Amino acid sequence: MEVGILLLFVSTVLAGCSVLAFVWTIRQDDHDHADRLALAPLAGDESPLSPVPGASEPSPRSRVA
Repeated sequence: MEVGILLLFVSTVLAGCSVLAFVWTIRQDDHDHADRLALAPLAGDESPLSPVPGASEPSPRSRVA
């Protein structure tokens, strides 16, 4: 029975902390930042990366076999 009371207490504290964190985030008005970060990988690159020299050569381990 003591374990049930402990689990109830811990879950209530965790739920309360999550509600407080949510309220704090809403009051800070920074919830739009996550949308901008989520869409950042979809933006095109300014300049394409140059290929690495020697990338098409086989690795030394494959030549030994």
